[in-house]
Amino acid sequence: MKSEERRAARRVRREQARLKKREERLEGLDLDAVADLDNLYRAAHQAARGVMWKSSTQRYMKDVLRNTVRSRRDLLDGVDICKGFNRFTLYERGKLRHIAAVKFSERVVHKSLSQNVLVPAITPSLISSNSANVKGRGTHYAIMTLKKQLARHWRRHGSEGYILLIDFSDYFGRIDHDCVKAQIDKYLDDEDVIALSKHLIDVQGEVGLGLGSEPNQILAIAYPNEIDHLVTEMCGVEAYGRYMDDSYVISLDKSVLQATLAVIADRCATLGIVINWKKTRIVKLSRGFTFLKKRFFFTETGRIVVKPCRASITRERRKLKKQARLYREGKMTFEQVWQSYQSWRGGMTHFDAHRTVLSMDALFKELMGDVISDE
Repeated sequence: MKSEERRAARRVRREQARLKKREERLEGLDLDAVADLDNLYRAAHQAARGVMWKSSTQRYMKDVLRNTVRSRRDLLDGVDICKGFNRFTLYERGKLRHIAAVKFSERVVHKSLSQNVLVPAITPSLISSNSANVKGRGTHYAIMTLKKQLARHWRRHGSEGYILLIDFSDYFGRIDHDCVKAQIDKYLDDEDVIALSKHLIDVQGEVGLGLGSEPNQILAIAYPNEIDHLVTEMCGVEAYGRYMDDSYVISLDKSVLQATLAVIADRCATLGIVINWKKTRIVKLSRGFTFLKKRFFFTETGRIVVKPCRASITRERRKLKKQARLYREGKMTFEQVWQSYQSWRGGMTHFDAHRTVLSMDALFKELMGDVISDE
């Protein structure tokens, strides 16, 4: 047998192994799994966490068994479960975000669909450095992954090299429905669950995915998946990572990053993703950089220091002063102010922010010192 024939035979065996593994992974990921009473019941209790104060949640959970049976019947009979959206806007860290929240009964079905079909089908195809909205892959995971990549880069090249920081503009609002549906066809086999997933996309309009739906989260994570694989497998870069719409690429050669950016921009144009060129830039690693509101830089010994960016500290100081004022006005309790501050303080323990925490502690005592002394 010639070498070309041996390579062709290996390719055939690898393709057969992939198909077999895919069939095993997709076994049981069908509409019956979404409509399973145990799955719907579990999804209802999970969806109710933190929102039991709402009347709509209380009405559903009061007759949760009857409502889950009704949801199962509607799913299996092909009844449209969509009941419209509660649309509203809010400002998050200075950004205007348009939210399209679904009714609670529909949210239960969304959670069951996401947890029992979409996540098991899509997650295995994601690269390890793709974070956000995947169990075990939050911001802490993304930061630790980047620190490991930077440590590996230091062992090889020191502080020499560059990092390309990429930001997508209005990411959720510009996701192309046809591209998402094509990905659903690739990830799933069951025609009924494919039809349900596509219908949930169609009711959201002509373009974009809403921020208030759980299936939209996993679909948005996987949307630039081909870009992730293209950069990590074909572009010859040192490291790559993505947290939803924020990405980075590390390389010793600046020209490699420029070429990689051109490749990414070309693929983004095909997918309908718009790059925010004001926030997209190439930075020297020796100067430090900001990713996920955290400041990364090397010390002379190669230690990687991660600190919160100045803007986030300023925002917390303003927030604490406002909460203290609301407490004086009787609109917040001391326990609420204390829990909010301890939540922020606990997050800072993962970073090199000892002086920042001491400074914020002093501010908290200055604002709430009389209450603490009374306690």
